[in-house]
Amino acid sequence: MQDKKTLITIIVLLVIFLPASIAGTYRHMTRNENAIVDDNPNHDLIYDGKAYFYLGNELLSTYECSNCSQTTTIVDDTSYHTNYFAYGNYEIPAVLNPSIALITRDNLDYVYSIDVGMTISNFEALKDYKIRHTEQVLIAKSTNGWGVVLVTDNALIPVISYLYEYIALPAHIVNGALDTSMFIALRDGTWYILDRSNANNYHTFENEIVDFNDNYYVTYEDTYHIYDYSHREYLPAVTKLAVYATSDYIIIQDNNNTLQVYQDLNEEVYATITLPSYSTMYFNQTDAGVEIIIDGNLYQTIE
Repeated sequence: MQDKKTLITIIVLLVIFLPASIAGTYRHMTRNENAIVDDNPNHDLIYDGKAYFYLGNELLSTYECSNCSQTTTIVDDTSYHTNYFAYGNYEIPAVLNPSIALITRDNLDYVYSIDVGMTISNFEALKDYKIRHTEQVLIAKSTNGWGVVLVTDNALIPVISYLYEYIALPAHIVNGALDTSMFIALRDGTWYILDRSNANNYHTFENEIVDFNDNYYVTYEDTYHIYDYSHREYLPAVTKLAVYATSDYIIIQDNNNTLQVYQDLNEEVYATITLPSYSTMYFNQTDAGVEIIIDGNLYQTIE
């Protein structure tokens, strides 16, 4: 009986691990059999009519492509009131992982398979906020609309279907990285808050979603409004130049350049903060509290 159990265990392990082992061995043998000549002196992405895909200093693949260029990203949030992060300068690398790279050809963004040695899909546009992510995702547009793919160590995995006319990430910065777990989306006049890890977990709304946390959401209808998820409105008479949500607070900016900070909208204001003149402002959630970053510098921490 024990020998039978052992045999079954061996068979199960072979079923699980043998395909992955074969695939890995195939990639290794293929790369060794088809040695890639690195004749690109400066390791440029595009050189002499060819794309060169480097990961670190290792050349993984090349692609004959005389009309290719580095893939760039867009931000289309200015048509709406989303509290998006507008101050980043990080550029997505051409090589996302050992198996996948990005390249633009004839105004289309292509996914290039390093393992297969060819392009395998394309997008009309890619959207990114140029900041490090809590988990790497790409907001991508196909012919059917916007969706989201997760970048893993060796693949791109669709996590939100290409169904939406608009998808955004609010500027929920956690320890300097953009939280990519929840999205704002618009489809056929309905607004959504989408959970990336569970497509069936979402909220729907009639009015434009600006921001949210676990307790409240912010909409824009000629002015800003704040609701809980039972759709009860809070502080309707308070003047709101802008409203921001962090994991712990709802923050209202009034016409006097002052922040009114609330933890619980059934209670009194938690803190009042006077702002200096500034060009840029965002909030960074840390273990110490919520940092107010003004013009790139820490101004104050809400503890």
